Amino acid sequence: MLKNGFSYSLIQKFAVLYLVIWTISPPLSVDLTYRLIALACAGIWFAVWFIRENTISFGADQLISLIFLVMVVGVVYLETGSVSSIIKQISTFMLIICYLINYFYRDRWDELSGIVPIVLILLSIWNFRTANALELDPTIARSLVRDDEATYEYLRQGIGGYNLIYPQVCLSPLILAWIFKAFSSNRLLFALGVVYAVSYVSFIATAGYSIAIVATVVGAVILLFYKGKSGIAAFLVAIGLFITVMLMILYVDSFRNFLLEFFDGTAVAKKINDLVSVGETGESGESIQVRIDAYSASLKELIRYPIIGSLWRPTAAGGHSSFLDTFAKYGLFGIFAFSKIVYSVPKYYNSRYDDKFIRSASNAVLITYLFVSVLDTVTYNFNCMLLIVASLLFEDIIKWSDLKNESVMDR
Repeated sequence: MLKNGFSYSLIQKFAVLYLVIWTISPPLSVDLTYRLIALACAGIWFAVWFIRENTISFGADQLISLIFLVMVVGVVYLETGSVSSIIKQISTFMLIICYLINYFYRDRWDELSGIVPIVLILLSIWNFRTANALELDPTIARSLVRDDEATYEYLRQGIGGYNLIYPQVCLSPLILAWIFKAFSSNRLLFALGVVYAVSYVSFIATAGYSIAIVATVVGAVILLFYKGKSGIAAFLVAIGLFITVMLMILYVDSFRNFLLEFFDGTAVAKKINDLVSVGETGESGESIQVRIDAYSASLKELIRYPIIGSLWRPTAAGGHSSFLDTFAKYGLFGIFAFSKIVYSVPKYYNSRYDDKFIRSASNAVLITYLFVSVLDTVTYNFNCMLLIVASLLFEDIIKWSDLKNESVMDR
């Protein structure tokens, strides 16, 4: 049985599924034990990979990702002088491993079929549990996304924080596209998708995370209305939409009051009031000022050390923008490697399939991710969701759209 590859595929499916669940699971994201289990699963996947493959080869992109991994681990050790700190950076290992997994399964994603429904079921459960907890105690919303130890008891109950919300935000337009296609192809999966969508909306509306809400809306608009091929043009459209909404908040009283009433008592309402304060008095509220200071810190480091970054110096980036922070800390090579990894899936499907729906979905995911990574901190580990689950969602959409033989590029 092992010779025909069936058991190997099954072993790899379980290993990959655990890695995906680890990146988003509220309880598993807390404990070092579960991180080590994730690393063990990655080791099992590697072992099976070497057994199955007659010739092991890496492309230039994979080599770049490994060099980036060495850089990150090296910097962590230099900053802390502790091997245990490197162990805590398992999320970085997972990012590179999931990038290699994506490379490995490029021609055989069907071997991981069945993972998407499991992930959506788990996400639905955690979303509803988290929304319910936030309704009972709205004050924990900010703590859940700040790795506050006081919230660990909530996390172990399946109540999610940062790792639960933002992978879903980045994938939200693609999951929406998947639900659309499931309607005419698999009604059972469509029903599951609807349940998930209700749980997701309930979660982000209750939590009131402003960036999550804005990014979700922008991604949905790009998916539904932007039919062009260019990702750059899509980004400009998204920026225009974002600026339009900001101007409406500042100058259209009825629109602003509607939003304040809808998000009453949430962090979104506070952000809106802070924005209005900036427009009227020029003074920013606390929540906006924190971000301005963080972005400024990263920009200063970026300007001082644009080539190699500040990674070898005892300085730190602002910590509120993954894009700026990575650029500031690891320089041009670091941001190039980071971008290669995390933007690889939407870029691949955009260039490979000459289909308007696929292009819209890929651009929507890319733009959503750009919004999140530029405006907020994107931890390495939940990019794994973007590298594996995103590809599986695309593959289902392609299968349901009969596009398997219509790719515009050879694999």
